[in-house]
Amino acid sequence: LAQQHGRGGKPYPIPSSELFHFIMLRSLLSVALLAYVVAGPADRPRHANFAESDDPLCEGGAGCSTHLLQLSATHQQKEVSTRHRDRILTQLAALRTAGSNTDARADGDPVGDAATLAKISEEAAVCKPDESVWGSANPVGCNEEVYRKQMQIGGIVGTAMIMAFCAFIGTREIKIAAGGDLEELGMKESLQVEDFTETAKGLRSVGEEELAKHSRQGDLWLAIDGVVCDLTEFATLHPGGEQILMEHAGREAGEAFHEVGHSQFAISQVRANAVAMLVTTEENGVAGGVVAGKSWFGRLFTKEDFGGYNVHKILGILALAQYVIRTCLIFSGFRIPNADQAWFGPDYFSLVSVWMLAALQFTSFKFVVPRNRILGQPMIWQEWRMHNLIFVMRHVLIFTIRWYVWHSGMGVHGSATCTLLMYGVLFTQLKTVDMATDWLREDKHESLTATWPFWKGCPPWVEQFIKFYYTIAQFQATLLALTGSSYLFMNIMVIFPFQWASLMMTLVRKNIISTAAYHASYLWSLMQVVFLTMLIHESLFLQGWTVWVMLYFIRRQGLNKYGLWVGMMVPSFTRDAVPEFFANNENLMKWSTPMVWALCALGQYLFQGRALEKRARRYLENRPKSLELIQKEKVGDSMMLLRFQLPSGFTSGLSPGQHIRVHCPNASKGRPTWNGRANAEHIPETLSRSYTPVSAPDDPTLDILVKVYPPNAVAGFPDGGRGSTFLTDALEVGMQVPVSGPHGFKVYHGEGRFLVGAQFKQIRRVAALVGGSGVTPAMATLRELRAEARAAGPKVKAELVTDVAVLHVTHKAEDALPDSWYEPANEADSVVACRVKNLATAGAAGAKSPQARANARREQLQGAIAETFPSAADDVVVLVCGPQAFVNELCLPLLKELGFQNVITMW
Repeated sequence: LAQQHGRGGKPYPIPSSELFHFIMLRSLLSVALLAYVVAGPADRPRHANFAESDDPLCEGGAGCSTHLLQLSATHQQKEVSTRHRDRILTQLAALRTAGSNTDARADGDPVGDAATLAKISEEAAVCKPDESVWGSANPVGCNEEVYRKQMQIGGIVGTAMIMAFCAFIGTREIKIAAGGDLEELGMKESLQVEDFTETAKGLRSVGEEELAKHSRQGDLWLAIDGVVCDLTEFATLHPGGEQILMEHAGREAGEAFHEVGHSQFAISQVRANAVAMLVTTEENGVAGGVVAGKSWFGRLFTKEDFGGYNVHKILGILALAQYVIRTCLIFSGFRIPNADQAWFGPDYFSLVSVWMLAALQFTSFKFVVPRNRILGQPMIWQEWRMHNLIFVMRHVLIFTIRWYVWHSGMGVHGSATCTLLMYGVLFTQLKTVDMATDWLREDKHESLTATWPFWKGCPPWVEQFIKFYYTIAQFQATLLALTGSSYLFMNIMVIFPFQWASLMMTLVRKNIISTAAYHASYLWSLMQVVFLTMLIHESLFLQGWTVWVMLYFIRRQGLNKYGLWVGMMVPSFTRDAVPEFFANNENLMKWSTPMVWALCALGQYLFQGRALEKRARRYLENRPKSLELIQKEKVGDSMMLLRFQLPSGFTSGLSPGQHIRVHCPNASKGRPTWNGRANAEHIPETLSRSYTPVSAPDDPTLDILVKVYPPNAVAGFPDGGRGSTFLTDALEVGMQVPVSGPHGFKVYHGEGRFLVGAQFKQIRRVAALVGGSGVTPAMATLRELRAEARAAGPKVKAELVTDVAVLHVTHKAEDALPDSWYEPANEADSVVACRVKNLATAGAAGAKSPQARANARREQLQGAIAETFPSAADDVVVLVCGPQAFVNELCLPLLKELGFQNVITMW
């Protein structure tokens, strides 16, 4: 391309757009350019007779027809662009019409007769891609040998490069130090063996009779290889459902555990929830022993799959085989009549093979999956499964419409009715996805793409890139489904990533692959299907990526998805409904989409509270992620406010009842005693301390209150706190600290619904009885209630909570929070009223005996409750948080005596 042509070394006038098209539009990431270099003929001509004219496409005269014939022939080896080829054909036709059968070159060399010109012109015309005819598009030309060679090498090289890139992405890992320092490493994540022998060491022993007592909802224990686990809180999150745990509750379940196969997340839950070691007299009941499990292949086949007939597995194998075969057909370059590159055609076999993919999706509902997303690792949950079904059916229905268009003999674009049907399928999918989300998603701070769990140590840039591409892939899939090209495979091959991801999540759940392997393989599947289309449809590289990124940008600005796709529909429908108007108003049609977007955005702004959509998702995960400290402020005599910055577009996403863990260096490492007592944390390098954020879930920052425990020998703390000392003294503004979350369980689920025990209660009034730093869960609940009321606007729903009372018990009055914390300036007009009473118990310490002090505190507390709290009723809930003795020995008995039935402890 850099070769000099023309007189005096005048550069060959290649337009910049043509050059970029030739180099970049081969395929994704310049893959096909490499294939072209490898596959191209060694004796490629250099077009010496370009020197006969300043313009290689001459306008007639000496040497013109010979020049045109040579260019026409060399086009078969892709030596000129499609635009130049069209100009060649036009000039050949003009010469033939004029009856020019000889060349008027200076040397008089004859060219041939009109038949030769006509034959070459006809052959060149066959090479021209004609996307108005089904299955005829051929972007390379009529030289089938060259076409196949380029497709084969390009397909293999391109796939290998994509796989290498995804493998590189999936093996990135950083080491996060307690101070926030990052060091990138090669990923060393590996799957551990399910051996709980070490876990059992040091635990107390329980017998089978005691284990059997814990076999009901709200008190669920079971043993795995002799390790007794308390799974009461985890039961609702179990990927296989709570019912399967209840079937094994109160007994040894190691064999069933290993038979199914479990992920590292499940194994970590066994270790985290271990409470005792099972002692049994049976010969095969050795505590801490390991039950031999099935091979990884055996874990995939369970009785859950239609009673062991494995209908879902069989359909999955057939679907995977179809994807592989049709991909190989595209790469082979072999074509058959009346079919596209993947051999999809207007025959019934093509239609049935596609509906088999829909059957695979429907049979997945035979399996029990958790209602909520598992935060530790990527596993199938109910919302994902429903979304997958909706997306797959979108592509199957659009394929069926376009298959019918081909089958019935219509043109490629069909008719305006067909276009309306396809966009009707799209808008139906958008609405049903919203309905499924409202029905199944319990956490408004989640999204399918933005809150994926990643592997421990995943670098921030890798996470950002993968999330970006996951979002872009949604636009890619939708546009490829709606593409009115002359082949069908683009409409259906994009189903592959949906179903491939489900398979990979199953392998994660069965502990066969890791979280990193899941993301690498899912990313590969998304890139692979787009590469397939770019290999055939070169313009998708520039045009496609321009449109995809533009849609991504417009969506991020707040335009809702319905307005986004209405704008895309207008020119397509106009082209098919009124083709003459479309042809005569090309400039208007080019600007029709932006104009529709602007009108939709204006409508949103005027009719949706003068604001566009705000898309903020939870940033935190179960794995530690570094956050930067941006503010540090003393609150009262014993509290410190720490404010951490969250990345743009993300929030903490924590709901009342949930907390975070801050990971910090262990100041007591290697010391046998700490504060005059045996040091139980002398081994680990880092410690984690739990805090409930006091910032609202939608705030762009994460705020926590840390109790200050300075060294004080008089008070019995000569060494001070371990974690709190680091956070309040050593951690400076600008430094980073690893944070993980959310941990714990939500107690408030929106619109006045509180989870009390195992039941949801509709609450109108909230009271909070808190001690010391236990005030933070009450603050989090108050801010969430006010944020919810603020989002509701002037017409507050009747079911929202509008009355809150807080009773904060402290040792000294100086330890209480300032009033501004409960009534900040920006909440002065809030409809959620808050009554606050601070109760200092130092006066009760003057009593002589411990019993007298306890009675004095009880009387103080009872009087403060009567003064501050509403009367006990069904629509009143009391949140209790503080030191364990304060809660269990003082608060809970007193609240029961006063008649409060709805009581929630928030540790």
